[in-house]
Amino acid sequence: MINKLPNWLNAKGNESDIVISSRVRLARNVDNLLFPHRMTAEDKDKLIDSIGETISSSSFRKETGEMKLLKLDELSGLDREFLLEKHLISLNMLDNYHNRGIVLGLDESISILINEEDHFRIQSFFSGLNLKDALVIADRVDDALEKFYSYAYHEKYGYLTSCPTNIGTGVRFSVMMHLPALSMTGGLKDIQRSLKSDGFVIRGFFGEGSEGYGSLYQISNQFTIGVKEDEIMLGLEKRINEVIVKEKKSRETLFKQKTYEMQDIIYRAYGNLKYSVLLTTKEGMNNVSLIRLGVERGLTFDEHIDYKQLNSLIVLAQPAGLQSYFGKSMSPEERERHRPRLFKEILKIGG
Repeated sequence: MINKLPNWLNAKGNESDIVISSRVRLARNVDNLLFPHRMTAEDKDKLIDSIGETISSSSFRKETGEMKLLKLDELSGLDREFLLEKHLISLNMLDNYHNRGIVLGLDESISILINEEDHFRIQSFFSGLNLKDALVIADRVDDALEKFYSYAYHEKYGYLTSCPTNIGTGVRFSVMMHLPALSMTGGLKDIQRSLKSDGFVIRGFFGEGSEGYGSLYQISNQFTIGVKEDEIMLGLEKRINEVIVKEKKSRETLFKQKTYEMQDIIYRAYGNLKYSVLLTTKEGMNNVSLIRLGVERGLTFDEHIDYKQLNSLIVLAQPAGLQSYFGKSMSPEERERHRPRLFKEILKIGG
């Protein structure tokens, strides 16, 4: 399971030329248990084992489908890193993996993080812009879990969580977007200020503190208390659609005012991937970003290139994804030598 690519990369969702994926995350804690950062290692292991029994029950499987439990300290470091690159676990769990686990749906569109900041963090992923269906699936898993566990809940404050910003609904909506034109024109700064004033935030590829290389960014809500799930979702969808319009207008302007310059940098990016001998992750991602922009603008290449191929490289170009693809561990220098081959094989270019 670890070596497969998640279903949210299939590029079949709404606005998939700009929106890579939609994610809903629910933070939940078991009543009468200490929060994970205060739990003993023994109690954490007991909770993981309990989850293993829960997902094996026929009643749970009937609601959610078949799911598998992975204990992070039983996986290799490379496998854990690949889970992070697929956005299935957090950086927190990568660095502190002992007594922690993850439950995965077979197509990796559903996951449950165990003993992260909270006892359970339920995640649902969809391709493109589709927060509504992602919420429906996350709620279904949430309801199935609640039949086995009593949640920590307060009548006034809602679901109780380790981090105060998650108290209330405990929901975090997140949309990953490809925004090359706004990145080039500097328009992201105005969007960032506007989003912040409305309780939303824009972050890099791996979330808080990460870089937006490949012009990939995540936009999500900051707060969950005092607001209903639907209100947060609709508010974020409205802002996402506004960003989509601004990105499309910025693309039109760039290609109208700098037609030859834009074509030149896109075809140079294609040439880099086709003929390069060495490639870093950042170089590869930035070249993919430009080619993706070219595909959206209708530029032609030697071979047909589609969004699904480009989406798969978002994950496979990462260090662990690359090693998983080739089935062996590599030094950083070896990865730079193998990455051009990865791009050539996925995009079917370069002979």
